[in-house]
Amino acid sequence: MELRLFISVMCCLYLSACASTVENKPVEEPKVTMSSRCLDYAVQNGEQVAGFKSVYYAKNSDVPLQNLDSNMSCIVSYLANHPEKRINVQGFTDDTGSQAYNQALAQRRAQGLVEHLVLLGASPSQLQASFRTLDGTETQQVLTKEQRAEHRRVDFYVIEG
Repeated sequence: MELRLFISVMCCLYLSACASTVENKPVEEPKVTMSSRCLDYAVQNGEQVAGFKSVYYAKNSDVPLQNLDSNMSCIVSYLANHPEKRINVQGFTDDTGSQAYNQALAQRRAQGLVEHLVLLGASPSQLQASFRTLDGTETQQVLTKEQRAEHRRVDFYVIEG
């Protein structure tokens, strides 16, 4: 009888000790993955997405040279999975044309892509349009046709909210 009582008490002590031992595992943040197509489109800085590849334009145009839908859906998906992030949609122009004309053109390019992203489902609060233009004082050299083409673009920069 005493042996049964001893075994019962020991079992209760053991079980209560097991129940009170809580393993403190760190809560893992959910991993958000991007499709391989979107990873190809993303510009990464180590593990962090620093931005997305540029969209290019013809001279004096605010109509993109390439089809945008698949690449823009990557940005929309990224923003949906990262509500704390924002995207700076920055328009650029080359150094031809007046400063006022280039500013307006760069702004139209950026704003057009912001509107396109919103139509695809991005939150307007996660997007900001900005612009940057080149003028003769910034470039002390004469740009080639290819260099000017590189400047006619919109870039996407991921920033903290």
